Amino acid sequence: MPIETVSDRLLMLSDFGVPCTMTKQSGGVSRFTAIFDNQHELEDAGAGVSFSVLQPQLTCRDSDVSGVQYGDAIVVTGQGNYVVRVIMPDGTGITELRLEAQ
Repeated sequence: MPIETVSDRLLMLSDFGVPCTMTKQSGGVSRFTAIFDNQHELEDAGAGVSFSVLQPQLTCRDSDVSGVQYGDAIVVTGQGNYVVRVIMPDGTGITELRLEAQ
């Protein structure tokens, strides 16, 4: 059971989020606020070789990205243009979108 309420989630995104615009492949544009993160993640190339890659992602409300599909385009204000590659709803009203830079 989630601890936070719908109001709590909206407040969190208002405080820490950035404006985003999503253009769906099926047509339509939506605007929402999400928390953008672009941390380095360590990838194992095998044979004891590793390298670091950036992993851009958005944390957003389910209701803001309902109908999102793999390949939808997202512009993150001040950060760049991306395409949705992974959609991970967490069951509490929050969805994490893993992105690929364009």
